[in-house]
Amino acid sequence: MKRLVLIFSLLFSLFMSMSVFAADYSIGSASWDVGDKALATWDETEDKTKYKVQLYKGNKKVGSNNAASSEKYDFTKLIIDNGAGNYHFKVYPLKGGPSMAVDSDIENFDYDAIAEYKKKRSGTTPNSNNTNSTTSTGTNNATVTGWYQTNNTWHYRKADGTHATNWFMVNNLWYFFDANGNMLTGWIENNGNKYYLNQPNGDMPVGWALINDKWYYFEESGLYKKGWIEYNGHWYYLDANGQMVTNTTIDGYNINQDGVWIQ
Repeated sequence: MKRLVLIFSLLFSLFMSMSVFAADYSIGSASWDVGDKALATWDETEDKTKYKVQLYKGNKKVGSNNAASSEKYDFTKLIIDNGAGNYHFKVYPLKGGPSMAVDSDIENFDYDAIAEYKKKRSGTTPNSNNTNSTTSTGTNNATVTGWYQTNNTWHYRKADGTHATNWFMVNNLWYFFDANGNMLTGWIENNGNKYYLNQPNGDMPVGWALINDKWYYFEESGLYKKGWIEYNGHWYYLDANGQMVTNTTIDGYNINQDGVWIQ
């Protein structure tokens, strides 16, 4: 009888161990595929599941925790919207949970890479396949609609034949053109306010932006924030110039090397 009980006990233990290890949701590795798109990729799990993937610029989350049904996710638009910088992502299997998350290597997307992605996505910038847009390097060409370039300066001709001036939106991104229709980049002043336009793309950043190794946070209006701000559950302090401070004490609160108030 004791032998029979022992056999059943062993069989039960074997069954339980098989049940525990039957499903394998581990992800082997995560990496970038940066050809025509900024694709986050990872090894498919042994057993079928969906995934959660989060993008980071530096140490800050960008966007939401996205759901993916396959072993890749296209972050091209999100990276275009947030500008040049160092990016990485974390991904975990939905059935396995956050404890099984893996982190990708850091990938640097510079201004040239962002510009190329914008050209491929917009369909209206020079060198795209849109027949309504032409690149001109000579004099003003009245037949050009959309983006064109003269003497290394970008212009945008509207459908009515006039040039975009002042603030003008193209593909959900804001640009600023002077009175002569020249697209501006870098810091500008307009109506007494200071704005930044990404270089060399010219689009106005919204959210976090790294400029000359300093972090800024821009509102939807394009104005940079100052003082204390809360972002994804953390508090940051931006000085009078809009620059995020690090490794200091503000109002008696300690701020670490990542700019986060240590509570």
